[in-house]
Amino acid sequence: MRHASPPSMVWFYDMDALRSPAGVTRHAVAMRHELARSPELLKLSLATGRIQDTENLATWETWDDLPRTELPFSTRTMLRYWWLSSWPPITAWTGQADWIYAPAELAVAKGRSKLAVTSHDIAQDLRWQPPRRKALLDRLFQTADKVFSVSPFNTSELLNAYPHLEGRVTLVPNAADEVFNTPASDQEKASVHRELGLVNQKPYLLSVANFQPRKNLESLIRAAAMVPEVARGEMALVLIGEGSEDQTRRLQQTIQALKNPKVQIQIAGYVQGVTLRAAYASATALVFPSLCESFGIPVLEAISQGCPVALANTTGLPDVAKESGWYFDPNSEESIAATMIELFADSTLREDRVAAGHRIASEYRWSRSAKMVMDSLTA
Repeated sequence: MRHASPPSMVWFYDMDALRSPAGVTRHAVAMRHELARSPELLKLSLATGRIQDTENLATWETWDDLPRTELPFSTRTMLRYWWLSSWPPITAWTGQADWIYAPAELAVAKGRSKLAVTSHDIAQDLRWQPPRRKALLDRLFQTADKVFSVSPFNTSELLNAYPHLEGRVTLVPNAADEVFNTPASDQEKASVHRELGLVNQKPYLLSVANFQPRKNLESLIRAAAMVPEVARGEMALVLIGEGSEDQTRRLQQTIQALKNPKVQIQIAGYVQGVTLRAAYASATALVFPSLCESFGIPVLEAISQGCPVALANTTGLPDVAKESGWYFDPNSEESIAATMIELFADSTLREDRVAAGHRIASEYRWSRSAKMVMDSLTA
């Protein structure tokens, strides 16, 4: 039964995460936008910790006309405080609400409200983070009334690690931002090679990922160098993304160790919007060798633009790409290289899988995900 009047919800996230946003932040921002579109179904307000970045503060101040609350301390400080004490809850500043919605694993003191959070990549948390992370998440999941999970793989991992969540987990998938649901223009595609640092319209393989070790980019670089077209200098590999100074240095050292001056590996930095859209549309393929991925938004972005995708056959990636992908063992550089070569070889198969990608991408929309959230919280 639905409420006689729209239920109230406080969306809470760290606005300082908006600079160079990764998938979790893009999820948070997109869900805020979509939930705000249905005031007849949901009374939405916004909250964040004290914003440190001036550009993010400007964004916050221009977002719609929704009620908003900036807490007295940074989001990180507030979360550390709430780890020690559940009083005062967030509603001491925002006013009472039916739901507090944190579109990430944020342990918010909820007071008398109910708390909903989103689990994005529990496998990464448990396999790649310190053991203390599991205990922190357990404490959060003990208090959350609803946990949204971005993929069937993530849900399975979540319930395996925290069986007490049975009955409180709901699937709410990610999506590609709206810009990727429109084809790149001819003008955008004509200029993107230059923007990526390539000359003479050289064909290229594409990676879109941060430089964390789990993204497996060092293996990708070595595997790409085994592809004959890359080894001969006829095709480049473009890495879109960024990382710490140490992570970037490791990639550069891997490139230098190839000792083949014909191989071009271009580190293009952080790219978004229409430039990223054109990068997908013009690429020979997206190659996604992540060792641990519960969703993989770049896969959706790529297939939306008709870009073939070669990707790891593990964790959550097959949940997303389904029959549109070429799959490899991410722990084998020979398998990665062989799959890229296979992708080039059969144009008919490539056309069939690109068409499948368009169909699959059309099933994922942020508006649909937001409706899943509202249906779950108001049932």
